[in-house]
Amino acid sequence: MERAKSRYAILGLSDGLFLGLGISLGISIFHSYQLTFTSILLVGISGSLSNFFSTYNAENFMLGQQLKEYKQVLFAKEYNPKKMTKLKKAKNITYAEVSFVSTLIGSAIVLFPYLLYYAINAKEDITTSIISLLLSLFVLAIIGSYSQEEKFKKIKEGLKTAGIGLLIAAISALLGILINIFI
Repeated sequence: MERAKSRYAILGLSDGLFLGLGISLGISIFHSYQLTFTSILLVGISGSLSNFFSTYNAENFMLGQQLKEYKQVLFAKEYNPKKMTKLKKAKNITYAEVSFVSTLIGSAIVLFPYLLYYAINAKEDITTSIISLLLSLFVLAIIGSYSQEEKFKKIKEGLKTAGIGLLIAAISALLGILINIFI
């Protein structure tokens, strides 16, 4: 996979996990798993769509900047913005699709324990949220370690990325508690 596709796959997967974790722990403390499940699903879909269009818009912006730069350095006969734009826009759609799908996958990872809960009709308790949290932190650790080659650095980056996920989850849980106290 080329670097840009990898970048957007990691971006989307991380976004889906971070968003899902935040919603999961922010809502599940005081509300039903049905509300938590629905919220994660909606956030996953809207986050995926947001990533799709944000990626596409960001890449198109960069294309415009590149065309301006190329015009300054290329000879007039070599400068063909229509050809350059058509090729690049096709890649931009691919990057946006990768970001969309990977965000959905990240959200699905957070949702998986809740789906399992529904499948076995388990009693509602905090266990599902904890399993979701642990699974998400594990995947985030793998994502974080992916960029490193040395074993020690892989572990360090993995723990750092999982720690960020845990911090997001803790902040979201705290906000959920505060909202339920004051509203």
